[in-house]
Amino acid sequence: MKTLTATAIVSAVSACLTSLIFVGVVNVATTTDVGAAVAPVQTVTISAKRMSDEDKLAYDLEMAQMVVTQVIEIHAKRLSAAEKAAMVAE
Repeated sequence: MKTLTATAIVSAVSACLTSLIFVGVVNVATTTDVGAAVAPVQTVTISAKRMSDEDKLAYDLEMAQMVVTQVIEIHAKRLSAAEKAAMVAE
């Protein structure tokens, strides 16, 4: 009876060790190196000046000939002193 109990204990310990080793090997095998990839940042440069009639015509002709995939329109207005003060207060 003591031999059967000792055999059962050894068998159980062996099974536990085997499962721990297997889990460790699987865990090491599935671990991957995770690195952060830096996405490129799109930058937009905005410059403003009044266009002459010739510049407007040339721009319109250029835009008509181009295949435009993205158009960004920016509309601006001059702020009053009160609006400027409100922005500074924010």
